[in-house]
Amino acid sequence: MRVTAVPFSDVSQLRAIERMIEAKPGELRLHFARACALDDLGRPDDAAAGYQAVLERDPRHFGALTNLGSLALARGDMVRAWMCFHRAFDADPNDVIGRLNMAQFYAEQGAYDVARLHYDFVIANRPGDAHANLHANNGLAALAEREGDLAAAAVYRERAFANPIVWAFPYHGTGDPVRVLILTAAHGGDVVSNLFFDDRVVQRTIMMPESYAPNVVLPQHDVIFNGVGEPDGARATLERAIPLVAASPAPVINDPRAVLRTGRAQMMAQLAAIDGLIAPRTVRYPRAEITPERLAADGFAYPLLLRSPGFHAGAHFERADTAADVERVVALLPGTELYAIEYVDAYGNDGWMRKYRVAFVDGVLYPVHMALARQWKVHYFSAAMSDHAEHRAEEARFLDDLAATVGAAGMQALTTVARTLGLDVGGVDFGRTADGRLVVFEANATMAIYPPGEDPRWDYRRAAIDRAIHAVRDMIVRRAVTP
Repeated sequence: MRVTAVPFSDVSQLRAIERMIEAKPGELRLHFARACALDDLGRPDDAAAGYQAVLERDPRHFGALTNLGSLALARGDMVRAWMCFHRAFDADPNDVIGRLNMAQFYAEQGAYDVARLHYDFVIANRPGDAHANLHANNGLAALAEREGDLAAAAVYRERAFANPIVWAFPYHGTGDPVRVLILTAAHGGDVVSNLFFDDRVVQRTIMMPESYAPNVVLPQHDVIFNGVGEPDGARATLERAIPLVAASPAPVINDPRAVLRTGRAQMMAQLAAIDGLIAPRTVRYPRAEITPERLAADGFAYPLLLRSPGFHAGAHFERADTAADVERVVALLPGTELYAIEYVDAYGNDGWMRKYRVAFVDGVLYPVHMALARQWKVHYFSAAMSDHAEHRAEEARFLDDLAATVGAAGMQALTTVARTLGLDVGGVDFGRTADGRLVVFEANATMAIYPPGEDPRWDYRRAAIDRAIHAVRDMIVRRAVTP
C-alpha cells in the first residue's frame, strides 16, 4: 500500500510540481509529490529514483520508504521490499499503512502468525478508520482462506465490507463531466488505468464490488470501467462485480464476465487453436502435486516454467531446467496452487530474446513496446534497451509499422487473439521463434501501457503510447455518450 500526495492522472500535474520545485528547491514535500506523480503516471524507474532522492535528504522519510518498498514488491524484489518496509515501520510503528505493508509482506512469505499480529494491531488501534479496517479484515480473511478456515474468512469479509466502499476523485474540467464508475479490487488484481482518465473530462468515482449489496444505491455514473483485470488473483471480486453491473443501465467496459474467462490456463488453451501462433501448454496444479513424476506423467519436458497465479512483472516466476530443480523452485514460490508452463525457445538467431506488447482497444491493435534481453524472462525495466541504439531503432520500427514486423500471418493471428480475448481493453505479450512464429507469453486485461521517461532517447516511443492511451480515453467518452 502506497502513501500518496494527491491523485495524478496527467503530465501537466507533474509539470506544475516541477515548476514549484524550481521556485522552492529545498522543499522536500514537493520532491516527494513529484515522485508520487511519476509513480501514478506509470514511470516506476523514475519514481524510484525520485523516492531515493528524498531518502538521501531524509533517510527516515516514511512515504518514500513505503512507496519504494511497494515498487520493489510489485517487481518481486522481496529483499528490497523488506528493507524499505522495515525501515518505514521503524520510523513510525503506529502508522496504519506501515503496519498493513508489514502484514502483506509477511503473509506473502508464509509467516501468517506475524502477519496476523500486524492486522490485529490495526483493528485494535484504529477502530474508527474505515479504510484501515477494510484492508486489515480483508487481509485476515485471505490468511484464513489460505489456512482452510472458510468460516472465519467469511466473518472477516463481512466485517471488511459491512458498508459500501466508495470514494470520488476531484473533477478539474469546466463543462459537465463524463461520470465514470471504476471498479477496483481490495487486495490486488487491478489494471494499471490511471492514465486512462483525464480529470478535465471525466469525474471518477471508485467502488469496491465486494461492498456491493442489492440494497446499495450506486453512485451516479454514465459508464462503468471494470478495473479488476486479474481473474487468477481476484476471482471473488469479479464474481461480486457481476450483480453490480447488472444493476446499472450504463454500458460496461471490460465486463467482469468477460474478464473471468481470461485466466492464464483457460486463455492459453483457447489460443492454442489459432493458426500461426504458439500458445505454451499451461496447467494449474495444487502445490503438493507438482512433482517430477506428475509433470512427466502429464507430458511436460525440461526446461519448464513454474509460476504463482495472480502475479505479473516477472514476480514469483521461475524456470526449472531439470527434474532435480523442481522441488527447489517450488519452494521459492508462494501460493497453494502453481502454474506449470511449457517452455518454448523464443530466442532469435542473434541470441536475443524479444518480447513484444500489443494493446487491444475496442478491437484495434496498438503496438506499445518491444524489449530485448539475453535472459529468458524479459521485462522492459530490466531489458537491454537504454544502452543499445540498434535495439531502440528496432523497437521504433515495430511501433511505427506492426505489420512489417510480424507479417500478414502475424497480423491475422494477433487479430484473432484480440477477438478470442473478448475484452474492450486488453493486450498480449509475445515473442517470436527463430523461424518467425509468434509465441504468446500472456494475454489478458492487465497489459499495462507505461509512458517513457523524459530522456530524449525515448522520444520515438511517445507517439505510439499516446495513441493507445487516447484510444482508451476516447472509447470511455464514446461509450458514455453512445451506449
